[in-house]
Amino acid sequence: MMRSMNSAVSSLKNHQTRMDVIGNNIANVNTVAFKTGRVTFKDTYSQMVRTPSGHSENRGGINPAQVGLGMNISSIDNVMEKGTVDVTNVGTDVYIDGEGFFMVESSDGRYYTRDGNFNVDEEGYLTTQDGRYVMGYQADKDGNVIEKLSRIKVPIKDILKPKVTSKMAMEGNLSSKTAKGIPATGFPNTLATIYNKVPVDSSDPSKGYKYEIKPEFAKNEAAGRESILGKTTTTEVIDSLGGKHTIRMDFVRTADPNKWDVYAFYVDSNGSMIPASGTTVNTNPAASADGKALSGLTFKNTGGVDDTSPKEWSFSLTPPNGAAPMTNVKVDLSKLTQFESQSTAFVKENDGYTLGELNGMSIGSDGKIIGKFSNGDVKTLAQIVTATFANVNGLQKEGDNLWSPTQNSGDPNINVPGAGGSGMLQSNALEASNVDLAKEFTNMITTQRGFQANSRVITTTDQMLEELVNLKR
Repeated sequence: MMRSMNSAVSSLKNHQTRMDVIGNNIANVNTVAFKTGRVTFKDTYSQMVRTPSGHSENRGGINPAQVGLGMNISSIDNVMEKGTVDVTNVGTDVYIDGEGFFMVESSDGRYYTRDGNFNVDEEGYLTTQDGRYVMGYQADKDGNVIEKLSRIKVPIKDILKPKVTSKMAMEGNLSSKTAKGIPATGFPNTLATIYNKVPVDSSDPSKGYKYEIKPEFAKNEAAGRESILGKTTTTEVIDSLGGKHTIRMDFVRTADPNKWDVYAFYVDSNGSMIPASGTTVNTNPAASADGKALSGLTFKNTGGVDDTSPKEWSFSLTPPNGAAPMTNVKVDLSKLTQFESQSTAFVKENDGYTLGELNGMSIGSDGKIIGKFSNGDVKTLAQIVTATFANVNGLQKEGDNLWSPTQNSGDPNINVPGAGGSGMLQSNALEASNVDLAKEFTNMITTQRGFQANSRVITTTDQMLEELVNLKR
């Protein structure tokens, strides 16, 4: 009879452990990224009452007879499936949509967590709420990510120095209907024959001049004529002091329907237009110039730039504000097209920017931290990395939503989000606890019943022992 009592005692003890785990699960029902704990049981030794034997000529086989000696805990493990997404609208909150852990470190070592409740400290470091540094890759001054693991730092106190414009790229279309209706004979091909030079302010000639297409080459619907000017586009180039200089480019069709000339002008603060001369953008109104920046931009009859055509315009500019001279500024024209549709040519890329301060940041799905500067520039500042493990159930809990690797978890496999089995990131959100309250209450009931039934075994065994003692009376 002592065997039944010992079995029941082992069950009471282990059901209490299960209740401890259930209680911890319920306590952490609202803990960020908490993983539900689970207890499983197994039986223990069984005492052999009768040994088995095989079939013989004179006797049949006998099955073993055993009496169990109780139960024990098989495992206390964690359900590692991801929790639901909890939208917070806090820019530094990050949710991992899939496998992986964030990597954090401090003076007590390196740990792993799925709790993406981060903030930026006074020095610009991305940290957890208890001050641990978030690990990842930093970007260089041009926004290129350097794959060297370090503590992520956002340059909140840094000033983005001006970057001199060195290259631009144009895209879009130049309408093939440009100059339709203008006779091929006597087709204008110089600044003086295409434009009228008009004072910016007729009452004050010192404010300079602007250039307007002559009426006979402008659009006239009544005459069935399209303008000789296909498209005007303006852009600002940045000098070494962060100063802005407006450049205007006019795309003018020639007598050859597939060829274009580019006329360029420097536009000052008064709106005065100073013609360029080939590769030189003049800022001095007194300089002699013909305005023609590029001749013979040629298109194929299929719409693309011809292989023999010049595909870029390079120019130099001496800023009037004392900044360093700008040389060899390239304008890529190779992606322009000529189709029978509206002219849409525009400057798509300009690598220059003015002085700027960081005034905002966001975290992309690939972990890249994107800085937004006061000058309108957007640049990659750093990239958060994630780590995966061959056996996530082998990780060890360390408290504070932290995990550490063990021999059975394997070493961390470090990747950027979305690579190497890691999930993508979602900013402005956190991972909720994966505790299922309905299941926990159900487990609580079955655990209570198991504990209650085993306590009855002890009570009944005690009564049986009492009856045995009373037999001698």
